Amino acid sequence: MTASQDDRGLKDQTILIKIGGSTLGAEDTSFADVAELQHAGARVVIVHGGGPETTSWMAKMGVRAEFVDGLRVTDEAGLGVATAVLAGLVNKRLVAQFAALGVRALGLSGVDGGMVRGRITKPELGFVAGTVDVDAGPLDALLVAGYVPVISPIGTAVDDAAQLLNINADTVAGAIAVAVGATHLVFLTDVDGILDAHGRLLKRIPLDTAEGLMTSGVVKGGMIPKLEACIQAGNAGISAHIVNGTKPQALVHCLDGTVPGTSVA
Repeated sequence: MTASQDDRGLKDQTILIKIGGSTLGAEDTSFADVAELQHAGARVVIVHGGGPETTSWMAKMGVRAEFVDGLRVTDEAGLGVATAVLAGLVNKRLVAQFAALGVRALGLSGVDGGMVRGRITKPELGFVAGTVDVDAGPLDALLVAGYVPVISPIGTAVDDAAQLLNINADTVAGAIAVAVGATHLVFLTDVDGILDAHGRLLKRIPLDTAEGLMTSGVVKGGMIPKLEACIQAGNAGISAHIVNGTKPQALVHCLDGTVPGTSVA
């Protein structure tokens, strides 16, 4: 942690970081960045995805991957694979990587402690939650104890606590950021941020114009849930950012304001 970051009091703040498989390459420093933040005293929460790995394992298991308007359909067989891959393989792999750097990481899913409960808003997608409620109690306890929670986006249904649901990790990240009272929400992705209609980076998006970028089609695909989460966070007074996590020290430099990216405020 640089002296300037420490002077700004980041060690007393709560930072929610959403990471995906696309940002964890050979040149990526996200694990080391998180270690740097925790060792400096910041309270860090990680939410991760794992769509490509889920698709790969579905193919290995003979489960067909289907999508509607770019969104994954999760039937009963797909839900089993998604739960095993996201809450199991991907989650524990991340925890092990953090542990190797001295980070006190603890892996869990939204199912644990009834932390994330969702509602199916598009039945055509199957067992997929479109909106979620978060109980921050388990996370607050872990943060007080000095752990970094590493959360996979599997939750349960609001109206049936025994029913597992697959949830978009960006949606989970935004909801948890609000629930824990985060000071920062950072999406580490594989592009520089949100681009305008001419392909130019939008460094700052005011909250009152953000939704218009989605309705106009400027923001589309996988960037939509990220921007929606940033809007949710921004409305709660959280500093929200989308940055290129494949660049060295992208996370650290996002927090000190020296890395290009998109902020929503």
